[in-house]
Amino acid sequence: MIKKIVLTGGPGSGKTTVLDTINKVYTRLGYKVIIVEETATYLIEKGIKPFGEDAINFLDFQELVLNMQIQKEKIIDRATEMMKDDKIIIIYDRGAIDNLAYMSEEEFKEILNRLNNVNTFGELMNKYDLVINLVGRQDFYTTENNKARTESANEAIKLGEKALKSWLGHKKLKIVLPKEKMEEKIQEVLNIINEEIKERQVKRQEKYLIDLSKTDINLIKQNGKIVYIKQDYLISKEDIEKRIREVEINGSKTYQLSVYKIMKDGTRIIISEKEIDKKIYENLLEFKEENTKTINKTRIYFNYEGTYLYIDIFENEETLGILEINITEEEKIEIPKYIHVLEKVTNDRQHYNKNIATKNEKRLILK
Repeated sequence: MIKKIVLTGGPGSGKTTVLDTINKVYTRLGYKVIIVEETATYLIEKGIKPFGEDAINFLDFQELVLNMQIQKEKIIDRATEMMKDDKIIIIYDRGAIDNLAYMSEEEFKEILNRLNNVNTFGELMNKYDLVINLVGRQDFYTTENNKARTESANEAIKLGEKALKSWLGHKKLKIVLPKEKMEEKIQEVLNIINEEIKERQVKRQEKYLIDLSKTDINLIKQNGKIVYIKQDYLISKEDIEKRIREVEINGSKTYQLSVYKIMKDGTRIIISEKEIDKKIYENLLEFKEENTKTINKTRIYFNYEGTYLYIDIFENEETLGILEINITEEEKIEIPKYIHVLEKVTNDRQHYNKNIATKNEKRLILK
């Protein structure tokens, strides 16, 4: 088992303290913990920086950061292949997508072009199993433990907000809000990692049918990330569900294969989930279930008060949509007032995507 986890957030959000605790806790539990240091800080401490004396061009600096980040991750990937450990946790102090917090999407694409499109945006985002965003507070901000910091407390908070928005669209983004005590923040991070490595299962999923005409979709789009999904179901055994997806984010496409075990009560347990290439995806389409149609939907990921949510808007469905929230057992659900909820449909099979994909069936139904 190899888990790749990004720890991100604005300057002064507590990453250094959290990283140190993660290393100690999981090493004691028998895991091989690899901490990959922040690339931008490393370069700045070496005198390579986009500010002050001998400053280099800002985009040139970001090119160096992203290039070095990608190369470091390749080396770490290769190193873990050589290791005999069967329990490895890689913690990245910021990942490749964090660069987007410091530039526009067009500038980010320009840098990828400079690197000869080593990876698409979607490939860079999806290579991590989990992203944990630490939200900072102005009164906790300090520059004493990092000489590379030049931001004010207010600027640090804004950078944190941009970092969070950069990662919207990742399938497993967790947001950790400020706490009065650092120990509480650390414990929440540990709970999230425990869920990912199955030390403790704490996640639950809630789904709601919403009225799109009475929901402020424009506001959600403005503050969120839009992803386009094309979804199909493959021939499989009765108690198995196989799903393939084409996912487009920031103009780049990736492809996914997911396999679920269907339980007697209709709930699903994921067996495997992995990225596949376009050729495999196209070949798998030949095994599409005959009685199903392709689901085309627009998914909008967004953050509300520290909760990660998304809305699915289905093609040819103008009035109804699905709001979905993945949270831990301890978290309380607070739905924004600008979303008009009609009813909870968490365990309603009528609103499962597989049922929506079945031909001659109505898509979304309000009871």
